[in-house]
Amino acid sequence: MDQDRRIRRRRVRRAIFVAALFSMSFLSVWLLSSSTDPSGSEWAFAMTGVRDLQARGLDGAGQTVCLVDTGIDATHPDFAFLRLTAWRDFVRGRATPYDDDGHGTAMAGLLAASGSFRGIAPGVALIVAKVLDAQGRGTSASLAAAIDFCIDPDGDGNSTDGASVINLSLASASDLPVGSDVLASINTAVAKGVVLVASAGNDGLTDDGDVQAPASAQGVIAVGAVDEYGGIAPFSSIGAAAGRVDPNRKPELVAPGVDLLTTARSGGYRLVAGTSPAAAIVSGIVALLLQSHPGLSHSGTASTVFLLKAVLAETAQKRAGQVVPHDPHYGYGLIVGGASAAALG
Repeated sequence: MDQDRRIRRRRVRRAIFVAALFSMSFLSVWLLSSSTDPSGSEWAFAMTGVRDLQARGLDGAGQTVCLVDTGIDATHPDFAFLRLTAWRDFVRGRATPYDDDGHGTAMAGLLAASGSFRGIAPGVALIVAKVLDAQGRGTSASLAAAIDFCIDPDGDGNSTDGASVINLSLASASDLPVGSDVLASINTAVAKGVVLVASAGNDGLTDDGDVQAPASAQGVIAVGAVDEYGGIAPFSSIGAAAGRVDPNRKPELVAPGVDLLTTARSGGYRLVAGTSPAAAIVSGIVALLLQSHPGLSHSGTASTVFLLKAVLAETAQKRAGQVVPHDPHYGYGLIVGGASAAALG
C-alpha cells in the first residue's frame, strides 16, 4: 500500500468526539503532493460541466456562498480578487480571517479561486464562518450559530445580504435529534430559500447505513464522492432510502472527491480527497445555476429549494451499475451542471 493510501485510510477512519450530544469534523484527507500544476482538478470540472457553464459567461456573480469550515487564508494569491463580504470566528473570536488548519482554504479554492487556479464560481461573494479548530473539531452550538450568521450576517433581520448557498464540508458522528438547534437553523435557512449542501460523510469503509449529519437533514443536499473514472470512492458514506421519498433520499448526488488539487494555506496547492471537496464542487455549481436563474435565489420560500433538488436529481448522470431511480452509493447520480441548467429553462 503506497503512502498516500495509508494516509487516506488513517484520516478517513478517524472519529472525533468533543461534545456530549454532537461533535463534528471536516471531511477531507490531505494527500502528499509535489505538484504545483494548478490544472490538477480540471478533470473534475470537465466531468461536471463546470467549464461549459463558465463558457456561457457564468461565474457566480450576484450570488453569495457561505463557507462554514476552518476559516480561510485570504492572503493566498489566488484570492486576490475574492469578495469576502463577511467573517465570523466562532472558535476564538478573532476579527481577522485566518485558517489554522487549511481545510477551509482548500474548499474556498474549489469554490471561488480566480488566479492560476480557477475555481467554479470566482464571481461569488463569500461569507466565511469558522466553526472548526486547528484539529478540525467543532460543536453543535457553533454550527447552529454559524448557519444563522450565513442567513443574516449583519443581524438586521434582512437576509437579502446573506447567503444564497451554504457549504457544509463537515459532518458529525451523531445524528441531528428532533428539536436540535442545528436542525432548527437548517430549517430556517431552507424556509428562506437558502440552498444547503453538505458532505455525505467519509465512513463508507465502516458504514453505519446512512449519511452523516447535517447532510442527513431532509432540506440539505447530501453529496458523496467519486473518482476520475466515475467510480464511487470507497470512503463515501452509504445512504438509507427508508422513510424518504424522491427527491430527498440520501445521498442526493455525487461529485468528484478523489485526488483534487486546490489552494493550500500559506500559498501553493495541495491534493485533497473526501466528500468535503465533492460538496464544495456542488455548492459552486449551484451558485452558477442560481446566477443563470436569479428568480430561484433568495426566494423566501422552501419550494425553490426543493424544486432545485428535484431538478438536480432528475438531471444527474447515472453511473454504470447504478440502481435507479436512487442508489445508496451514487444517490440520483453525478451532478452535471449543463443538464441542470437546461432543465431549469
